[in-house]
This record gives sequence, structure tokens and C-alpha cells, in this order.
Amino acid sequence: MTDDTVDGNFIKKSLFYNGWGAMFVLIFIFLFNIIFSLLSPVISAFILGIKIDEARQLLSTPDGTALAINLSRINHTLSFVGYMLLPALLFTVVNRSSIAEEAGFKTKIGRSEIGMSLLLTVSAFAPVNWLDGFMRNIPWPQGLNHFATKLDTIRQEATGTILDMQAPIELVVCLLIVALLPALFEEFLFRGIFLNIYKGFSGSVSRAVVNQAIIFAVLHFSFYELPGILLMGIAFGVVAASTGTILYGIIIHFLFNSTAVVLHYISHEYFRQTGVSGAFDSIDIPAYIALLSAIPFIYSLVWFKRRRKEIANV
Repeated sequence: MTDDTVDGNFIKKSLFYNGWGAMFVLIFIFLFNIIFSLLSPVISAFILGIKIDEARQLLSTPDGTALAINLSRINHTLSFVGYMLLPALLFTVVNRSSIAEEAGFKTKIGRSEIGMSLLLTVSAFAPVNWLDGFMRNIPWPQGLNHFATKLDTIRQEATGTILDMQAPIELVVCLLIVALLPALFEEFLFRGIFLNIYKGFSGSVSRAVVNQAIIFAVLHFSFYELPGILLMGIAFGVVAASTGTILYGIIIHFLFNSTAVVLHYISHEYFRQTGVSGAFDSIDIPAYIALLSAIPFIYSLVWFKRRRKEIANV
């Protein structure tokens, strides 16, 4: 058995580590997305004690009030839990597995792995941001550019109200719902469930890592950010496949998302003081900085792959 081959015992473990399992999860992601897009505003309105029509109006055209901001955050959290966590949990039931098994939570945590996870996180910022800027500066055909801009606008509108932070306590709240929850649920879904499914489906760790990363990137619905998200999806996948757990991916994912949230908060504070908007929301990364940062980024991925070989030989 080569380093890239999945043990046959893993494939036989369940009938659902195959294409049917992948289809099952994808169907329920889209199904729960539709259900909770309708259900979340109703629950959010009930929690805040307002009428459903008022809630829907504030969600479609937020007015910047505390009510609109809190409503957006509650609605986002309910919706995200609904279509990201529930399909994964449902799969564990049908698959007769458990959260601990799918996520690899029984794996012992190592200091070296934590250190390399931090290196990967720090070194990923520049390449990912450069890729985003590069994609935006390409003269795409008008139709494609219109489609990409529309997707970008939808994402910005969805997160703009949520990240409208007026006080440090709101920074903590946003770190929880925008950084921690995605780190937990997306790692469990993609680097836990989907990675296991594709390892059983393809019989190859490398193909499984790429396949789950493609699904991860596509489901973010962002054309400009697609290469950067795909790159991080592959990185998360390499770490999970090499260590047998999503715990390190959760750390990397949380720190990566937290940086964006903190920069957004700093940008808000800077706007209040100077009147300059978005000063820290988008940082232009020179190509040479991205290239230099890519060296430790690649090194950390190679280190994790070598670590997998060492574990396999023990």
C-alpha cells in the first residue's frame, strides 16, 4: 500500500463512504439551505419579539440599527447551523458512525503539529490575498464579470450588517459566529465527512483532498475568491489527512477567519476616527511578498505530508 492509497478496511467500514454518501450530504445541504432560509427569519423574529414581516424587511434592507444588526446575526447563525451542521450530523446517523470518528477527535494532539499549523496560518495570508486581488484585476468578459460582481455583492451584503461592530463585545460575538462556528462546522463537514467519503470513493488520499476542496470552494459562491478558498481547502485537507483529525484545521481556520474579522473591526474604528472607510478591509499584497510567504506555506504542507508517512510507519 502506497502513502497515497486508502486502506481497504476503511472503504469497507460503511456503505456510505462512496458516491451515494456524497450525493446524500450535498442534497441535504441544499435542502436545509432552502428550509432554513425560510425558517430562520421566523425563529429570529420570535427571539427578538418582532413581527415576521418586520424581520424580513430588516433582513432584506437593513437600516443599521441595533435591531437590524442583531437580527442579521441571529438569522445568519441559525441558517449556518441548519445547512452546514445538520447534514453532517444526519450523515453520521445514517452512516452509523459518530462525530468523534468522523472528525478524528480521539487523536492525540502534538505540539509540533500545533506549531506547524500556526506557521501555515501566518504564511497563507499573503498568497490567498494576492490571489484574490489577482482575480479581481483580470479583465474578464463582461458577462462573467457581471456574474462575479453580483456574487461578490451578495456576499458583502450578507456579512456587512453582521460585521457592523460598535463595541469590543460585538467583536467577541462576531469572532464566535463568523470565525469559530465556520471553523468548527466547515472542518467537520468538509475535512471530516467529505474527506472520509472521498477517501472511500476514490481510494486515494490526494484525490480525496482535492475533491473535498473543490466542493468547499464552490459552496462559498465567490468567483473572485475561488482560487484562494480552493488553496485553503487543499491545505486544510492535507493537514486533516496527515494527522487523522480536524482539530488542527479548526485552529488554522479559526485564526484565518479571526484575522479578517479583527481587521474589519479595526477598519470600523479607523472610520469613526478619520472618516476613511475600508482602510483595513482590503490590503494589497505585492507579488514578491506572496511568493516569499508561499515558501513557508509549502514547507508546512510538505511537513504534514511527511508526518503522515511517519505515523503510517509506526
